[in-house]
Amino acid sequence: MIQQIFFGFLATAGFAFLFNVPIDAIVVSGLSGAVGWAGYLLVMKIYPSTVAATFIASLLIGIMGEIFAQRKKYPTTIFVIPGIIPLVPGAYSYKTVLAIIQGNNKQAFDLGLQTIGIALAIAAGLMFVISFARIRRR
Repeated sequence: MIQQIFFGFLATAGFAFLFNVPIDAIVVSGLSGAVGWAGYLLVMKIYPSTVAATFIASLLIGIMGEIFAQRKKYPTTIFVIPGIIPLVPGAYSYKTVLAIIQGNNKQAFDLGLQTIGIALAIAAGLMFVISFARIRRR
């Protein structure tokens, strides 16, 4: 599990570097992704649902992004967008299209629903954190 969290850190820091995040924010951005991935793995052990795990992970990444944005005086998106990248359901999207091409309509439907559920979990998790942060600032 520690190895996966470390790779979550590396993936997030790599995408932060790719997105031209300021150098002093890359490690912190990687930390945000590592915490999100740790939350994902923990929820998957307790309750094996990719949608629920993705929702909790996106909540954690959003919270970390808001905290780091206040401390570093950078926009929240610098910490949130690279952290969310490991959660994006690219493999599920690929498998959905592959099932459609192969004519496995039932499998394509199931995988498509899973892909949509994960995407909605990411959006809902970030929406809750961003809305709560804006209400709290008023």
